[in-house]
Amino acid sequence: MPKPHFLLLVFLLHISSSFLPLFSRAQQLSASQSQTIFRLRRILEYPPPLVSWNRYTSFCNLPSSSSLSISCSSTGQITKLSISGDRRRPALSANFSSYSLFTTLSRLNSLTSLSLVSLGIWGPLPTKIKRMSSLKSLNLSSNYFNGTFPDFKSMPLLSELDLGENFLGPDFPSLGNNIATLVLQKNRIRSELPALLASLHQLEKLDLSFNQLSGPIPPSLFSLSTLQYLDLSANKLQGAFPATLSCGKDLNFVNISSNLLVGSLPPCIRHNSSNLLVLNSWNCLSTADLIYQHPNSYCMKKPLAAVLPDSNKKAGSKSKLGLILSLVGGIIGLVLLFGLLLLLFIRKVKPEINGVKSLHRTIDDSKSIFSAKRTPADARHMSQGVIIGTLGITPYRVFAFEELEEATKGFDSSNLISDGRQGQFFKGWLQDGSAVIVRSLKLKQKYSSQSLLQYIDIISKLRHRHLVSILGHCIANGEGNANVPSLVFLVFEYVSNGTLRNHLTDWRKREMLKWPQRVTAVIGVAKGLQFLHSVIVPGISGNVLKIENILLDEILTAKISNYNLPVLPKNKNKKVGCEIPFADCGDETFGSIQNFDDGEKKDIYQLGLILLEVITGKPHEAQELDEVRAQLLKSLNESPAKLGAIVDSAIRNTFAHDSLRRAVEIAINCVSKDLKQRPSIDDILWNLQYCIQIQNGWASSENLSTQS
Repeated sequence: MPKPHFLLLVFLLHISSSFLPLFSRAQQLSASQSQTIFRLRRILEYPPPLVSWNRYTSFCNLPSSSSLSISCSSTGQITKLSISGDRRRPALSANFSSYSLFTTLSRLNSLTSLSLVSLGIWGPLPTKIKRMSSLKSLNLSSNYFNGTFPDFKSMPLLSELDLGENFLGPDFPSLGNNIATLVLQKNRIRSELPALLASLHQLEKLDLSFNQLSGPIPPSLFSLSTLQYLDLSANKLQGAFPATLSCGKDLNFVNISSNLLVGSLPPCIRHNSSNLLVLNSWNCLSTADLIYQHPNSYCMKKPLAAVLPDSNKKAGSKSKLGLILSLVGGIIGLVLLFGLLLLLFIRKVKPEINGVKSLHRTIDDSKSIFSAKRTPADARHMSQGVIIGTLGITPYRVFAFEELEEATKGFDSSNLISDGRQGQFFKGWLQDGSAVIVRSLKLKQKYSSQSLLQYIDIISKLRHRHLVSILGHCIANGEGNANVPSLVFLVFEYVSNGTLRNHLTDWRKREMLKWPQRVTAVIGVAKGLQFLHSVIVPGISGNVLKIENILLDEILTAKISNYNLPVLPKNKNKKVGCEIPFADCGDETFGSIQNFDDGEKKDIYQLGLILLEVITGKPHEAQELDEVRAQLLKSLNESPAKLGAIVDSAIRNTFAHDSLRRAVEIAINCVSKDLKQRPSIDDILWNLQYCIQIQNGWASSENLSTQS
């Protein structure tokens, strides 16, 4: 007679075998869905998380990870799909089509959550995305989407939308009322903040940072009862807040820094507290810490606009307005005609001075077409460095030789700063009293005028808030041949407030920088470096990035000097190389077109050395770097006091420990011997800016505790 426990085992096996087909069907993807998922893998050009798939793969039972997650319904339909690639993955090939991608995705008609992050996807975001009407969550961040936003109103269930770090814009997207999370940071939105935001009564998180939004901030946005997180930083938002502005009870993070806001902050966002962190630096606010604010004049710069007449006087003033416009138009026309005749006369009869004649020739945009064909990856890379940094720079112009001759007193030896393979450097003063540096470079004998103008076109782009920018140029002819250019003069701005190292060590002559100012200076260096890496394709790398080449202006803005000049690519007889128009110049002064990645990593290493010196207050030679890294790594794992003892004594007790700790981690990674361990410039910038946010929050809480 069978034993009772044996009979029980047989019964359980029978029961489980009855339910097994149901379980298998619940976890087995339908044939059509399997075909769709394989087609999706092919369209995305086999990203690493999908490479190992085959016909035996059980998609519904794959273990979830940070790079891949799939969920299925009981009927064998995909309900959730999340694929994440490498943050630095380049754009997909020219054969890729975003239309094909979303046509395929629309076949997954039960999909409620879709996340395709850092997969190199490029192209427009097609309107057919509205076919995916069951979506509740959509994340397409860190790709290369461009063009306008589709209409998301036709997706009524959508509550989470993340399209950050793309190229979408310029208008703000239309949204449904169920949006709870909206992330559009690092795009190309140039509109004003729409009134519809105040009607999103379920909105909890809004991140619109690093766009070009303008106009005022709607006060009703702050009072949304559900809003918890608001980031509007690094835009062009203007105006003042109303004194009666109120904030929602759940609001715990506000970042309005790096805008053009003026006036005083309303009470509800004036101070940090245990429940609310407010970041407001680099505006023109009067109730914030003025050390981290621009002067009012910075935020009041506006383009000239026509002043509309009062509505009651419009009818009576039409004739006067027409007369005024006619007179102004006539005067402008006469001035232009006179200027044209004068220019033609000067070009015809102008004598040569001292055997050298200025070549007055503007840069023809129609002919200045040098640039390698940009891929979507290049376009995204370029966008990171030019969001704000090129605003407010003095316009580039062509100088007359006589202007430079007068500025340098005939290129007198008393104004000669240096003379070497990089050319001659003269200090000079323009007629408006501003000081400049004039760099003289000899041209090669065999160099076409067209190529020269193309090169100057590139040079004219080297203008950024954190570079010692090029203000203009002059192409001059020599004595031997009056029609052949032989010299190029590059005119740079003059920065007179010393080097970053001076401000770390020379306390007798200069203001010693405290921790927030030091981090801000390194952020400036990183932004300048990011610009150099992205201003042309493939970028200017391998720069002489030493701390003594980082200059500070009167308001302590860090500027990179002595950076490389770009090179022109050449492709003759199928030989790839590079060329420069100047004679007797060392290759070290020009960006490398063949080894950009190596040069980029070298720049990151040099930036790490600068950050180490900013932290410790002293330079570090290569032979002692391993010991310094080991010491810092050890201190990170020990008490805060241990880490604090390593830093420069001039900044002790002026920093938040977490801010310092993050900066130390960045520096250690930047100077790693393993090139793969060195972070990207984008990652460095993000972390340094986070250091400042931590520091500002800590400083505000310290002030509160002192006042109480």
